[in-house]
Amino acid sequence: MIIFLTVISVLLAIVIIAVVLLQQGKGSDLGSAFGGGSSNSMFGALGPSNFLGKFTYIIVGLWLILSLLLAYLLKNENTEVIFETPLIEEAIEEGLSDEIPLE
Repeated sequence: MIIFLTVISVLLAIVIIAVVLLQQGKGSDLGSAFGGGSSNSMFGALGPSNFLGKFTYIIVGLWLILSLLLAYLLKNENTEVIFETPLIEEAIEEGLSDEIPLE
């Protein structure tokens, strides 16, 4: 299931990139790419008013929820203990504490 969700997440990320690249900005000339645009917000003062802008919001929301779900599932799946004893206790057992200065 985690592999399936990972594949869906990657596909959604590709769709997000494609949809953002398809959108036309307020100032779509070359000067706006270097800070010459008149609008300071990404979609202008009114927000995205067309279908493509609203579709972008929906896809990004789905991707965010899916990413959080994947993080939760991967955290719960990986419960393996790597070290039996903590490293400090292991160093004390081996007698390395005499070599370590306390100050």
